[in-house]
Amino acid sequence: MNGSGHQRRTSYRLLLLILWLALLVFAVELTVGWVSHSLCLLAEAMHTLIDIFSTLLSLIAVASPQRTLGKEIWGHGRGEAAGSLILSAILGFAGISIVLIALDQVRTFFQTKQGAFPVSITATLILLIAVVITALASAAWFANKQSKSNSSLALRLNAEHILSSAWLSGLLLLGLGLISQGYRWLDPVLATVWVFWASRSLWKMLHRQLPMLLKPTAIAPEAITQVVCQTEGVTRCTRILSRGMVGRQVWIELHIALHPEYMVIASSIGEKVERSLREHYGPVRAQIWLDSTQPNASKPRPR
Repeated sequence: MNGSGHQRRTSYRLLLLILWLALLVFAVELTVGWVSHSLCLLAEAMHTLIDIFSTLLSLIAVASPQRTLGKEIWGHGRGEAAGSLILSAILGFAGISIVLIALDQVRTFFQTKQGAFPVSITATLILLIAVVITALASAAWFANKQSKSNSSLALRLNAEHILSSAWLSGLLLLGLGLISQGYRWLDPVLATVWVFWASRSLWKMLHRQLPMLLKPTAIAPEAITQVVCQTEGVTRCTRILSRGMVGRQVWIELHIALHPEYMVIASSIGEKVERSLREHYGPVRAQIWLDSTQPNASKPRPR
């Protein structure tokens, strides 16, 4: 098995581990939040649901046979786009419901001065939540380190997304500790703040991991043609496809026709073309085919 295959397997296994841990965290937060009537835990469960969706997107990227390196910026199709809309609808409904309940509890407190906050958190529940959150954060930290060695962009984006909100988990545990000591009014306050951060986290995740919902063209074919045809020996550039984000990672597929005198150095010209594209557009992975309509070119030659 080649090195890229080993890197894909490593990324896939780490993402699968993160997915199972995130599902465990979500189940614990949702169950404990429901049993203890804690709005802030239910809001945190929303945040974990975003982590789960982020991990699923990365798993799709790594497992797809069309993404052989597992590090391209991928274009998502209808399934991922529909999943994003469904997730947004679920989080929107849940977030609005939590905020409305939190505001009602605060209003009741100011009116009656008692019985407004039914939350009940114990030290045992806080310890359980701390253990599962720490396990998920540790896995994400390890995955982030591994992503640098195997150049897996999908793994890195997912790990960075989870780690970016690790400080929120620390604040949540501190807030739960204060709630268990009698500061129950903190529960609706934290819940409202957490709903805001969950919406912000969703936007950031979609912005980073779904740069293209319907696979639009990353670079205009005319611009690519102009760059490629400047290479000595190239007479024509056709059937151009590109996807990704310029400056981060772009995947380009194209067919070139060469002058007959340059056919013997076709491989060298392909390297020059890819180098020119990289100089113009930053990180690029190119698949260059020699036009099969030319003499002595019975089949395409991939780069």
